[in-house]
Amino acid sequence: MAPKARTVALEPAVLEDVITAATAAPSIMNCQPWRFDAHDDVIDLSVLPDSTPDRLDPTGREVYLSLGAAVLNLRLAIFAAGRTPVVQLLPDPYNRQLIARIRIAGRGDLSALDVPLYRAIHRRRSSRFPFDETPVPVEEFIRLQEAAALEGCHLEVATGLYRDAIVDASHEAQRAQNADPELVEEVRLWTTARSREDVGIPIESLGPRSADPSSVTRDMAFGQRIPERPVAAFESAALLVVLMTTGDAPINWLRGGMALERVLLAATAHGLSIGLLSQSSEFADLRLLLRDPFSPWHYPQIAMRLGYGPEVPPTPRRPVSEVLRTS
Repeated sequence: MAPKARTVALEPAVLEDVITAATAAPSIMNCQPWRFDAHDDVIDLSVLPDSTPDRLDPTGREVYLSLGAAVLNLRLAIFAAGRTPVVQLLPDPYNRQLIARIRIAGRGDLSALDVPLYRAIHRRRSSRFPFDETPVPVEEFIRLQEAAALEGCHLEVATGLYRDAIVDASHEAQRAQNADPELVEEVRLWTTARSREDVGIPIESLGPRSADPSSVTRDMAFGQRIPERPVAAFESAALLVVLMTTGDAPINWLRGGMALERVLLAATAHGLSIGLLSQSSEFADLRLLLRDPFSPWHYPQIAMRLGYGPEVPPTPRRPVSEVLRTS
């Protein structure tokens, strides 16, 4: 008797919707470092080979954050499809390419808290544009802090000397990266000299160059002069926050990525814009400055600016057929 054909637990159209939601997650330089293998009642998430900016992220920490964000979206989308995701992170200690195994279990539904987050998946953007001067209400920050806590992480607000340290570290990191010709060339291949249109960051998504070098933002052009890129004034006092984890190993980075995406989706659902300030966390010594010395949380992963900004154009995505395999 011929062996029974292996089937996927989700209908093909539903599976495509689930993977499309997962791939809407943010990733370093929009490199989209994921591959999904679906079989029986399992979806395996692996690192897509040769798809990451290695000089910018030599340890792979930001790639793990990116993959963790994809796991969060995958979880929400499976619940939205009426099933329950059971997630195992780093399931095989001998295969570090295998990031997560998601088993599709019995009946499940989105919680009332997660419905607006799921609906925000395809509207979420990382903003590189100026915010207005409207302050973020305390209750909105608390909402985001609670979102991080649901994934076992913490969102620390930066004020006073702590804020000054983060600003200084961000500026120092930007200067150092702009002065590294090999890094700038790598970034150019992900931005202005992309080899394909569905990965990397298009010029229109880079945002304007800041008119004031002391503003708190990140120049994703890394000092490249782009004639068609405008110059703009950025906000003077954006709310700065730092995402913290309980440890600093790959599994913590994955959980940090899930927390990051939950925070980003919660912000999107409530009309907030978030700009990622990842430059200082890309240097081991400067990353230490992202930790509040009076906080019990010791492992900063990424700083962010929060505020109210304009609508941001989407960045492209690889086709699902390229990142999904079924058997």
